[in-house]
Amino acid sequence: MKGKIIIICESWLEIDFKGCSPTATRPGGALLRAAGSLAAKGREVVFLSELGTDKVGAIIADALTADGADISKSDRHIAKTPVVLNIDGTSSRYGIQDDGEGFDITWPRVEREDIVVFGGYLAVDQRIRRQLWSFMTNVAEREATIVYVPDVADDRIKRITKVMPYVYENLEIAGRVITLPSDLQALFSHNDPERARRENFAYYVDDYSHLDDAALLADAIDKIL
Repeated sequence: MKGKIIIICESWLEIDFKGCSPTATRPGGALLRAAGSLAAKGREVVFLSELGTDKVGAIIADALTADGADISKSDRHIAKTPVVLNIDGTSSRYGIQDDGEGFDITWPRVEREDIVVFGGYLAVDQRIRRQLWSFMTNVAEREATIVYVPDVADDRIKRITKVMPYVYENLEIAGRVITLPSDLQALFSHNDPERARRENFAYYVDDYSHLDDAALLADAIDKIL
């Protein structure tokens, strides 16, 4: 019997602009969109994140719920959900940093047949590290499959060296690693997946894959089931 897929990541709303005119609006982030896609395919998906009580948070929550994802255990206490504006190819993030009391997640029970996928800025954010790591340690003890998706190309990370200790900890606990198009350059200053496999990931995991398109993440996760 297939287990559930637990996806842990940030949430934000992306708005595309051409000049001064908005052209598209959608929930943002590769992991979030993968959660929606997997749920829409009928997979049991538990989505863990911070979703604001504002209209932006409601848009994201409604979209995930419509796809069939379970968001009931996410933190809905923050006031403002971040927005990312993509203006003529340049992205800018707007949001209010939580006061440090956030990430009030109701952690789900994990079974051995489950898959837990985590990554993005949330996975290297010192603010919520204690809560996240306590859960991930429990996941490892229960021998569930852990998938780490770095997704570290984020303008909040000014110097990658400052978050690399967390990246290495994440690699240590993961059983599989999936990198997205911008990850290798951000992490290792090159874009060669085979070199990354050999020089950077082989010590930590046997199962490593690189995606040339972040939209393929849902399919990559689905193949693990």
